[in-house]
Amino acid sequence: MTKIIDIKEFSYFLKVNRNHIVKSWLQEEETVHIFNTHSMPLIDKNILIFNEFCDCFISLFEYDFAIEQCQSKSGFLKLMNNYEVSSVELFVLVTLLKDSIENVIYENGYLSFSLRKELRNIGIKVATSITEIYLEVQSGETLHISEHNNLLNEYKRAVDLSNIVSKTNTKGVITYVNDKFCEMSGYTKSELLGKPHNILRHPGMPKEAFKNLWDTIKSKKPWKGVIKNMRKDGGEYIVNSFVIPILDVDGDILEYMAIRHDITELENAKEQLKSINMLMKNKVDELHVMTSSLEQQATIDNLTGIYNRDKFESCFSDAIRNAYSNNEKLSLVIFDLDHFKDVNDTFGHQTGDLVLKDISKLINDNVKTIDIFARWGGEEFAILLPNTDLDGAYLFAEKLRHTIESHNFEVIKNITASFGVGEMHKNDNKMTIFEKTDRALYRAKKNGRNRVEKALISCA
Repeated sequence: MTKIIDIKEFSYFLKVNRNHIVKSWLQEEETVHIFNTHSMPLIDKNILIFNEFCDCFISLFEYDFAIEQCQSKSGFLKLMNNYEVSSVELFVLVTLLKDSIENVIYENGYLSFSLRKELRNIGIKVATSITEIYLEVQSGETLHISEHNNLLNEYKRAVDLSNIVSKTNTKGVITYVNDKFCEMSGYTKSELLGKPHNILRHPGMPKEAFKNLWDTIKSKKPWKGVIKNMRKDGGEYIVNSFVIPILDVDGDILEYMAIRHDITELENAKEQLKSINMLMKNKVDELHVMTSSLEQQATIDNLTGIYNRDKFESCFSDAIRNAYSNNEKLSLVIFDLDHFKDVNDTFGHQTGDLVLKDISKLINDNVKTIDIFARWGGEEFAILLPNTDLDGAYLFAEKLRHTIESHNFEVIKNITASFGVGEMHKNDNKMTIFEKTDRALYRAKKNGRNRVEKALISCA
């Protein structure tokens, strides 16, 4: 979007966006704090005064007249005085209103470097002029003082019990602190005046934060941020800071004024909450690990490390539903080890357990990812074969039979297995498939063992 340089061209644009500007201004953290400090309600009557004052501010750009000529300023200053807003706070409020105007212009893509510079010069001039007028309102008489003395009066009025206030020269040397500042820092005024402001610097504060602060205020712009300071006794406190460069009539920086609010308890509460959240996260992670472990224990056979019977039953039901839904084939293989009782009787149960583990690993290495392999009980095993018909299941079982027969086991050397294979047909369920496959396994044993038998279509 093309940038407009002349600030007068913005009068209509700003008037259209006036409500947005005022709303943004009233939501600023510093504005909210000042109004809350003085219990100033945001009722319709007061918001109307704010809108009129914003119109007054905008008119300065359009007609190029001084704030003294704006009639609606009186209602605004009277409202501020009724709620005992200090002159420093008024200066901050007007500066924040200027910032809100600048932000709205920026959001709409109009803000150029020249426009920003002009806007800020006008903003500071308005803030300074209206503060002078406000001092007259507070005193109830016309004050005839120089601008320099007026600035000194501003500093004096900055001594407010609810604020931590200080000022420094352009080199960062402390030239004024109020009682609240001394109370928070633990230093006396005599210990602070003439000292560099970094006497309060906390070693935990990054240097980049202070570089950003100085770069901002040296460019004649206010700076806002959170700073951790160190007390004289080594303790720490955290403040929300607003640092304002004070300019002379030529626009040069005279000094810097800083207004702070103690937020130590709030920040500590945030840290405690963060620690609690971390502890809760660790506990949740521990519970997740425990739950996963319990779930695994509930589904895995302790000896062989493959699925147990309960898990197989669950997978069996799911596989049947999927096969019916997708009109796919499904086959079942059941096998058990031949004469396994003799292995236990001859070599002992420990050796028998090793054989079961080896068999499980052997078969697991030969099944596909989608196949479901489980220990059914004792030396009996079951395998579900999705997308596999009876002939495919037979060839698969024959391959496993040969693999077992040819394997050289550590102690017993050789063992064989008998297999029954069955395929799901229309109207089959888990019980009928298992029953006909189990009958096929029975025939394999009856017909000499170490063989594969196909199930009949009917289990009768």
